[in-house]
Amino acid sequence: MAAQYDNPAARLREILLAVHAAFPSQGQQEQVTGWAAFAQVLGFEEHSPEGIQALAGVTRLPDQVIADVRELGEDPEDEEHLLLHLDHLQAAMRKVAGRTPLYVAFSVFAPGGQVPMSAAVHGLAHVARVLHRANPSHQLSDEDLARLEALIQELMREVSEAAKLPAAIRLPLLGHLHEMLQTVHMAKILGMGAVEGALDAMLGGLLRRPEAADPLREAGLMDRFREWITTFNGVISVGTGATGLGQQVLRMLSG
Repeated sequence: MAAQYDNPAARLREILLAVHAAFPSQGQQEQVTGWAAFAQVLGFEEHSPEGIQALAGVTRLPDQVIADVRELGEDPEDEEHLLLHLDHLQAAMRKVAGRTPLYVAFSVFAPGGQVPMSAAVHGLAHVARVLHRANPSHQLSDEDLARLEALIQELMREVSEAAKLPAAIRLPLLGHLHEMLQTVHMAKILGMGAVEGALDAMLGGLLRRPEAADPLREAGLMDRFREWITTFNGVISVGTGATGLGQQVLRMLSG
């Protein structure tokens, strides 16, 4: 699939192919649990809180694909075709969550553990295209995700070091920024919608507390914060076209 669409079908397909590429043979798949294999490929410690959250997100992807397809309101026959093999993928993800060998999980939908050859993975490519036509959104590149991470970490550092910023403003901001950082780390699992949601939560918090503008100004962060929102929004807009994010907050901070 040339276009990297940002929807659960595209994300599930990409993850399955990446795990298979790391463990392509039956022997390799039999020597590692599905849980450990997915954690390794996704770059998480399998027993860490973040790793558990990420892997739980992966196991829910087939359910999200089914939900998104049903929201399309397709003709029953077309919907049935789109949902073909999704029950097998659900069963495979239950095997992953149950810490069974990777080969056992893959074999549920891919005979011989050969994921790229499976009808289920070919079907996901079609579903991803259908979902993309209904709700266009492209996955951001690794470089864009790294840029978002750097932007968040830089602002976290500046907020932490701003001596004149009251704790009542600093701590909620740091909490929102930490949540945003987690969603960026999991963007290939949860999608850019999760990142947008975390950004919306932070901006919504500022809109509900317009009195934060004066402390930010006194701490010398006003211009920096406006620049950060514009830059962050610009990176997200590459994939989503969400050019209006943060505009109300920018107007509030300019007041």
